[in-house]
Amino acid sequence: MSSETDFLDWVRTQQYFLDYVRVAVGDDLAVLKWPAQDLLLVGVDQVLDGVHFDSRVHSPRLIGRKVMNRNFSDCAAMGCLPAAALTSVALPRGAGIDYAKELYLGLRDVADRWVCGIIGGDTASWDQKLALSVTVLGRSEGVEPITRSGAKVGDGIYVTGPLGGSIVGRHMTFEPRVKWGRELAESRTVNSMIDVSDGLSRDLPRICAASGVGAVIDAARIPLHPDAVELSKRDGKSPLMHALHDGEDHELLFTSSADWSARWPRIGTAISDPGVWIVESGSRRRLEARGWDHSL
Repeated sequence: MSSETDFLDWVRTQQYFLDYVRVAVGDDLAVLKWPAQDLLLVGVDQVLDGVHFDSRVHSPRLIGRKVMNRNFSDCAAMGCLPAAALTSVALPRGAGIDYAKELYLGLRDVADRWVCGIIGGDTASWDQKLALSVTVLGRSEGVEPITRSGAKVGDGIYVTGPLGGSIVGRHMTFEPRVKWGRELAESRTVNSMIDVSDGLSRDLPRICAASGVGAVIDAARIPLHPDAVELSKRDGKSPLMHALHDGEDHELLFTSSADWSARWPRIGTAISDPGVWIVESGSRRRLEARGWDHSL
């Protein structure tokens, strides 16, 4: 029977050299040499079987990719670059070393694209479903990170891609917008940003609350993903409802004083009045936040 030691011995063979990593997997802590002039950004995200994926349907490699992509989407939202990651996995008892290796290789599939070393973590088994989390370390490399709190009255509100219907399958295969997030941060014209993980109707109010502004958006300008149209045919909800509330699109939602409309759709404007409003068919109403919210 394979043990945790066998798995960790295998993981050590997967490591590669990074000039800022002094000690990676194999000791109690990883050791990094961080440039004094650089900012360190840190975040953590987790996925749970039955909530974010279904292990009866989704392969361990796909699951590994998803959790790393979620973290990299957070990097994109602040305009930083992924530098290193640590992983923690609670495997269902009896899952086996081959399953654990496939999870790791899924993480590596994403991390390697950005030369982001997986420098440590923890593995355990228990009598419950799979739980997997990743802590990501991001580097600013001379570019000021974009937060949610900088939106200004008069800013245009933009989104980098179509929304809605991700549960059709895109919630497992989305592409984190790291390159675009970096480009937006480097432009120095973007005042606030967030990735659309919990739905437009829930994530836009987070920018507004952090920035002390309101927002009005135009329903006709919200880009609808073909998945939203397809899902609408199945459940009878309009494609717009899916675009507003579904979540896990992982596009970037940002506000800017510059005009980005030649590149991405401007869906609204930041206003001084509190609240988030939507204009549809000439009628303005308050937008209810109905996206994903974790119950506690």
